Order: sequence, then C-alpha cells, then structure tokens
Amino acid sequence: MDLEASDIESVVRNHLQAFVEQKGVDAIVRDYDDDARFFSEVKTYHGKPEIRQFFEAFIASLPPGAISRFSLRTLRVEGEIAYITWSAGNAIPLGTDTFIVRDGKIVSQTFAMHPTAAA
Repeated sequence: MDLEASDIESVVRNHLQAFVEQKGVDAIVRDYDDDARFFSEVKTYHGKPEIRQFFEAFIASLPPGAISRFSLRTLRVEGEIAYITWSAGNAIPLGTDTFIVRDGKIVSQTFAMHPTAAA
C-alpha cells in the first residue's frame, strides 16, 4: 500500500512541478488519462483537449507572478485519492484540488480556488 501511495503522490507532484516550473500546458496535461474528467465551479471538462483548454485559460487569467508564489500547503494520499491545498501569494490565498489516480494517470480531478478581489 505504501508503494501505491508513493506512486500516486509522485504523479501529483510531477503534475504540480510542470505547472510551477512553467513547463507548458503539454507537460501539465501529460499526467491525465485520455478520458479524464476535470471538475471546476464553472463546468466539467471531458478528456485531454478540454482539460488543455482549461489550463490555457487558467494560466492566462492568473495575476502576474502568481505561479512563482505558488505554495503547496498540504498533500494527503489515501488509496487512489490525493488531496491538496495551496496558495499563490495574496492574490490566491486558498486553492484546493482532489485527484483520483489510476495506472499512473489522473483520471479525475476537482479544482477550486478563492482569489482575492480581481485587480
């Protein structure tokens, strides 16, 4: 069970690293299963092409410097579920994601964040 948890943690950390190191949307989306689902407050994205669209829009909408201020607050793994909380400076004091990882790929993710008032 520990190996499985560490494998799931590795997938999530790789996903976060691709984002934080600004390796591009291709690197971010690489960790998703082709049929993955991504749930946000606005809509559910189905499959890699739609998830790619989410990340393109999300990254473009971030305040300047937000990615460099990204801080992982918690990461918990139990079974195939990984849960994180994070912040990105004062602009985004709280974000949270839940990942379901199977066979080394993210098959489902929920996403929410609480940004401060828009600049």
